Amino acid sequence: MPQHGAVMNILCKMRGHLPDRGGARHDGQDYWTACKRCAAPLIRDLDGWRPPTDHDVRAHGLNLVEQRGLSGSQGGDAASA
Repeated sequence: MPQHGAVMNILCKMRGHLPDRGGARHDGQDYWTACKRCAAPLIRDLDGWRPPTDHDVRAHGLNLVEQRGLSGSQGGDAASA
């Protein structure tokens, strides 16, 4: 099985990642998904999908925390708006 993962990793390095567009989720600021071949995290940019930077990963964590805080404080109001 590790060989399969290594082959997929090589494919991604040679041809680029294959984003799982159907599995993409919005974190309040950006769209995130994983590569279908190697499962690497990807973020949507103006030019397409790319691996996230450390800054992107930190901002993503903060966005998720903010969303949880907002959804908890607003209750059902957000769904009716």
